[in-house]
Amino acid sequence: MKKFIYSLLSIMFLVLLVSCGKDSATTPDKADTKAGKKKVLGIVLPNATHGFLGESIKHAEAEAKALAESQGFEYKFLTSSEASEQNNQIDTLINEKVDAIVLWPHNGDELRSAAQAVVDAKIPLIVYDRLINNFTPTATVMGDNIGIGEMTGTYLNKYFAIDLQKGEIQVLEFMGDNSTVPQQRQEGYLKTADKKIKIVQSFNTNWQRQKAQEQMENFLNTSKPEDIEKIKAVITQDDEIEMGVLDAINAYKGPAKLDIRLITGVSGRRENLDTFEKAKIDQVTYAFSPAMVREAVKLGADALNGKTLEKSYIIKTVEIDKSTLNDFRNSDIYKIRYSIQ
Repeated sequence: MKKFIYSLLSIMFLVLLVSCGKDSATTPDKADTKAGKKKVLGIVLPNATHGFLGESIKHAEAEAKALAESQGFEYKFLTSSEASEQNNQIDTLINEKVDAIVLWPHNGDELRSAAQAVVDAKIPLIVYDRLINNFTPTATVMGDNIGIGEMTGTYLNKYFAIDLQKGEIQVLEFMGDNSTVPQQRQEGYLKTADKKIKIVQSFNTNWQRQKAQEQMENFLNTSKPEDIEKIKAVITQDDEIEMGVLDAINAYKGPAKLDIRLITGVSGRRENLDTFEKAKIDQVTYAFSPAMVREAVKLGADALNGKTLEKSYIIKTVEIDKSTLNDFRNSDIYKIRYSIQ
């Protein structure tokens, strides 16, 4: 009887051991296919090595790396020189079945079909900076472009208040490109600017300092002196553009007596801010930090984790002129922007 019990216990032990062995052998396989498989965030941006976009790329990759390490996901960081390349990159990410995508479009209209394909594949899509018209992504993140335009118009009204009582003020306008960003800034400006502030000529710079400089030089060298002397301000949509305009003005040796009193910008770029106190022309700019892209990457990570996102995130701006320059340099916006080089 004792022998039978012993044998029975031995069999039960072996069965238990085999059962445990099966569990321990299959558990790692389950982990590899489920818990062990990391989610993937795709990040698709235009490429650049300098300026606002160049800084933005550094911030985006730094944020993606930090979040991936802390939250345990993987990311694919893709840049491109044109919209067609971006379309191909998005197709690849869809085919790879990534879990969320952050997209900074070259041009919204040219990316609409690719963006729709992302949504159709039920992949969360966060669109940054430039709107895609007639399309609704999971979320959009952008600076307050309309607000920047409105504040620019209001600033000009106050700056030229006495002159406007006497009559018309003539200004030049230097746009970025044809995307939704400049359109929104112009829309905001036209809402608030006094109707007697007349834009007599507008230029498309494609966000390039050199191109802005050449356009301003051409205006100064080909216009009649009396027409040049009527220009009281220059509105630009980026600090890089503003710097190009200033380069042309500083180099001008022609017959006209320049009476440009104010130049506006957007960004709060250190190189530009450093000219505020010594420049002969007054300047005002509006904070539009490259570090804003970090918010889009954070939302991408939130989407990976299944969090519900708001449809729209607007990052407010700050007005910067001589009177607020030191406060801005001590602000978190400025410090975070220049936390990486």
